[in-house]
Amino acid sequence: MEDDRYTYYATLVHHVRSTIEAIQNLEYSKCFDRDYLEHTLIPALGLNNEYLSQQPKELGPYYGTGLHLWQYPSQLADYLVWLSLNGKGVKRYMEIGCRWGGTFIVVSEWLKKIGAELELSIAVDPVDATPFIKEYIAISSTPVVYLNDYSTSKSVIEYQRMAKPDMVFIDGDHSMPGVMFDHGLVRRSANIIVHHDIASFACPPTVAFWNYAREAEENFECFEFVSQYESVAGNFLGIGAMKRI
Repeated sequence: MEDDRYTYYATLVHHVRSTIEAIQNLEYSKCFDRDYLEHTLIPALGLNNEYLSQQPKELGPYYGTGLHLWQYPSQLADYLVWLSLNGKGVKRYMEIGCRWGGTFIVVSEWLKKIGAELELSIAVDPVDATPFIKEYIAISSTPVVYLNDYSTSKSVIEYQRMAKPDMVFIDGDHSMPGVMFDHGLVRRSANIIVHHDIASFACPPTVAFWNYAREAEENFECFEFVSQYESVAGNFLGIGAMKRI
């Protein structure tokens, strides 16, 4: 099944370049227009078609297209606007758990769009790099590294200590020990730490950890992007950002 997906995604790699161009060509004022981002830009980049019971029915035409972003456009739009205001100082971006790579590509390009002097983007995942990731490595205007291993591995730990990413998106092991380890790995070096699935009925451990961390991390200011869709039974996904004070 996974091999079939990789074969299929290999036919969609042109969407990596079109995504880069869409973000590069975006009128700068649109970087702060959350309604435009939610209703126009993000759906057009393509949404994931897994666990559709957790997805709003009104976005049906966009599932299984483009980069297969596993995000709610409403949440991602709010997050991208927040990044436009808070992410200009980022030079090294890391994503722990990148799935198909859509969010990793979009955020890396977004940082460049808003004026961050991005020097390096690092993706970490134990599965083989997807066709989207491989294409992005080949055509990105800035260096991209893919660490094909668990975040708990010696190779990833050593690379993180060397690279010292100043922004990290955590979306890897969703168990309590897993999310605790990933947070602990980067909390001393990162100025921005972002957690995924902070409001999801499907991921109680990540919700619980976020609720703990936002109270315990006194050196960070916390922001939440958790808007839901009325057409979905339950709460899902959710992005939480911590910015060092």
